[in-house]
Amino acid sequence: MNSWVEDPRLRLLGSQTVGGPQESAIQVLHRLDETEVCVAVAADANDAARVAVAAFVTMIARLVPRVVVVDSSGDGRLPNNWWQAASWADLLHRLTPVRPVTDLPATRQISVGFGVVQPVCDVYVGGGDWNVVLADYPVVLEIGAIHGFGLHAAGCLAVSQVLIKVLADLGFPGVEVSGSVETNLIDHRLCLVDDPDLPVTHPTAGFDVARIGFLGVGSVGTSAVALLATASSPMLNGSAVAGALAAALEVTAVDKDVFDPDRNPYRYPALLGGETGKKSTEMVKRLLQLGLTAEAHDTDVSTWNTNKKEPGWHGVVISSVDTLSGRLDVADVLSKATLSAGVSGTELHVQWERFADGFACPFCDFVRAEPPLTQAGVYSQVTGIPIPRVLALLQDGAVLEASDVDMAITAGRVPAPRRDALVSAPLSDLIRQAYAEAEMRPQGGDAGADAASGDSDVVAVASPQVSWFAGTLIAAELVKHMLGLPTVDRRVDLDVAGLPAGIVRRPHADSTGTCICHSGVRRRWYRRMYGDPPATEVGRAADSSVDRADNSPVLSGASPILEG
Repeated sequence: MNSWVEDPRLRLLGSQTVGGPQESAIQVLHRLDETEVCVAVAADANDAARVAVAAFVTMIARLVPRVVVVDSSGDGRLPNNWWQAASWADLLHRLTPVRPVTDLPATRQISVGFGVVQPVCDVYVGGGDWNVVLADYPVVLEIGAIHGFGLHAAGCLAVSQVLIKVLADLGFPGVEVSGSVETNLIDHRLCLVDDPDLPVTHPTAGFDVARIGFLGVGSVGTSAVALLATASSPMLNGSAVAGALAAALEVTAVDKDVFDPDRNPYRYPALLGGETGKKSTEMVKRLLQLGLTAEAHDTDVSTWNTNKKEPGWHGVVISSVDTLSGRLDVADVLSKATLSAGVSGTELHVQWERFADGFACPFCDFVRAEPPLTQAGVYSQVTGIPIPRVLALLQDGAVLEASDVDMAITAGRVPAPRRDALVSAPLSDLIRQAYAEAEMRPQGGDAGADAASGDSDVVAVASPQVSWFAGTLIAAELVKHMLGLPTVDRRVDLDVAGLPAGIVRRPHADSTGTCICHSGVRRRWYRRMYGDPPATEVGRAADSSVDRADNSPVLSGASPILEG
């Protein structure tokens, strides 16, 4: 087993005292390494369901060293899939670069059943294209699933359930399922939906060209791309719906960063490990191989926006960037519609945004962010790096130099063994902020008081299910939008480790008047390019899901989830 300072599944936050987080980290690793996860697949699981199970395997195999798949069909085959695996054994073999290795014997087994009807598992997964079912008793898979987005979402929740069972007494946050949880990806109410009853505003074969721009191709972006391809690629999905989607899709990926094979794979379920090269180029190359229309731009959003042939974006842009300047650049694109995603720990949100329609635009959530100098002061205290240097590191593309990391080590903010891993990493790696990770605080300690001083003993566990769940929600919203099915109105907030799943609400536009959506010039340009939005478009003000009494609870104030 790797030592706690080397294992990519964990990150230490706060103090580094002997017997503190070091001991906690070793306990967490021992629990994970002593666990075997048995994945049971029903014999009648169709292709879409099997791909959803494969996604679960790619996530859980990054966390525990022993994963066994029991396929009741007997042949162990896998349909065409994003990871290009022909069988369960082949999939686990392809995941070797990101799988942990241990010499500890297995002391516990947790079984997860997909469509298993016998009471032999600890966690059961059911559902279909839009329905999400998680239970502690047998549940069935829906017949005829085409893309299985609901099953992918349920699989993400099942990963958290495994971690809760293994790590709850060590401080892993979450709620263990008791009985069953049923929800759906149409309106996120705590009930199931019936496909034939879903209203359709226009026929599948008749929609216009669907221009999708992925502005940022990180852990969320790569997940969304992989899931969109799963639903629309003629090589991965033989349905008539997929054929119509593929014929209409035009994907653009914008990202100047490169894949880091040492850091990315552990929260990037779409990756198998070892990937290098520009993120946008590599993802587009894969889409082209899968028969989809796509193009890559290895640059930042601002440069891409400036060099486009025409202003605006007559389609949907996907924003998963998490910096203040990056979100401003996304808003300045003036896309007809924007679908934003934000992640903090195991919490996330996905939100449709237009411009100057009374609801939050792509930048409204960031207007009240602290001024750069104040923010830099906080970061300086947390990292031990002087404010002038922090300001430089806050610029897009800036990375930590060896001298920066040495100052943080001298200040006692990070342990010396992490030096090499942090050199050339972004400043965010030094800041106590979990992204697609679950923060674990040892129970019984005064975590709140310690956190205020920056000295809490916290272990952050990689949670690839968060990125995949966010990607599932994005892909589901895009497919619903293209097929004319009801899209979320306008935002859903959820915690992948919590139950029930989602809270739907409609955040209003910034009320201070300082957001760029109050700009008269931008408003005129937006209406000149797109006109007034029809009632059936995303971001509609009428017929809101929050106006129905039977919907999920609604919040009217600020989001309980950290933005970005």
